[in-house]
Amino acid sequence: MENWDKQVFNLPENHGWTAKPGNVVFVADRGALRFEIPREWTVEPSKKSVKFLDAKPPNDKISLEVSVIYLNTPGRNVDWSGLPLSDLLRDVTAEETPNRRRRGRRKDASKVGTPLTIKMGKLELAWIETEFIDPGEKRPAYSRVGITRDTDAAIHALLTMSYWPEDADRARAVWNDVLGTLKMGEYYESPLQGPGAR
Repeated sequence: MENWDKQVFNLPENHGWTAKPGNVVFVADRGALRFEIPREWTVEPSKKSVKFLDAKPPNDKISLEVSVIYLNTPGRNVDWSGLPLSDLLRDVTAEETPNRRRRGRRKDASKVGTPLTIKMGKLELAWIETEFIDPGEKRPAYSRVGITRDTDAAIHALLTMSYWPEDADRARAVWNDVLGTLKMGEYYESPLQGPGAR
């Protein structure tokens, strides 16, 4: 894990951050990405992503890894809305699905679902579920991969959840909470003042 400094703040009254019971709000890069995650989950930050685990390793059974990707550089603004997220998703899952063989060789017996695409205002999202045989445990496992973007700010996020079949109901409920509370491109000057601050 990278070197991170943990700081704890006491939030003022009327701070504006709210989450459904049992959840907390995760905010990346001052508001580039925001969603809810279960309060009891463990957080493991790294240089390029943040991983959320339902328990401390090696007892974890569900993991969610999230990366924020900025596509525009200063002086070079590109309209990415013409590139369908389903195409990006196919490319990502072809490279990241466990046990995949590349360069035209035979693929494994992974079962890849149909991509689901959602548009909510300026937020676009596409995700897919894959069933595969975990190479370490030699048993079935699931993966959900989602790509989301803010069409105004050229911000993309990659979300990858992995879980075992016996944890599917719990994992899918968390996935639905994450997607249902997901916001992008809503920036905050201070972590002490959330979107509903008065």
